[in-house]
Amino acid sequence: MQNKVHAFFFDRMQLYNSYLTLRGKYEFNRSDYFMGLPEEERRYRYYELPETVSIWLCNNSVLRSKEIYKDVWSTYSEYEVKSENALPISQKNRYIVVDLPNFLQLRKGVKTREDFWLRLISRGPLQVPETEDPIFANALDRLRVSRVKPELLKALEANMFDHHEYEVLEAEAFLKGQANGARQEREKNDALTTKRADYLRSQNVPDSVIAAMLALK
Repeated sequence: MQNKVHAFFFDRMQLYNSYLTLRGKYEFNRSDYFMGLPEEERRYRYYELPETVSIWLCNNSVLRSKEIYKDVWSTYSEYEVKSENALPISQKNRYIVVDLPNFLQLRKGVKTREDFWLRLISRGPLQVPETEDPIFANALDRLRVSRVKPELLKALEANMFDHHEYEVLEAEAFLKGQANGARQEREKNDALTTKRADYLRSQNVPDSVIAAMLALK
């Protein structure tokens, strides 16, 4: 679940997916299945990766199109993409990206199991209909805050707060503020320079002299 999107959000996605891939490979090579293979088979599968799928539920709009709320990202050939005949080079590493603002805009009501889960996650238990489905009923029961001990709530709140993510957002806002301040100062200086040049021209000062005078400022 992603509550914030920053300038390096997609880098973060790749970083996290790389971590999952490495951890998956580490665990795969030590699994009973892999260790039970004949030695030659293990040597043959030395570079084999297990499938890694990371699911990103985003509370901010991340998809360029407003006509979809879910997309699957993978690795494609640039040539095949340009030829409009692209298929993933590999299915081993994929990102499922869910744009929750688009979902709420496009999917009115609850018509499918996916609708139920995404509305429950994005809007809370009061925004989904009553259900007799035991899986959904159990999920709703688990979400009742009254059943949770205060100590657990505090621990959950602490773990949900991503300090690095908020530091990134704070630094991004600070740098943008600096850049805007510098831009405004340049615009102010440029306007003053133009005003000075216009005045000197009105006094019949040659442009070459004006340029030399302003260069000294």
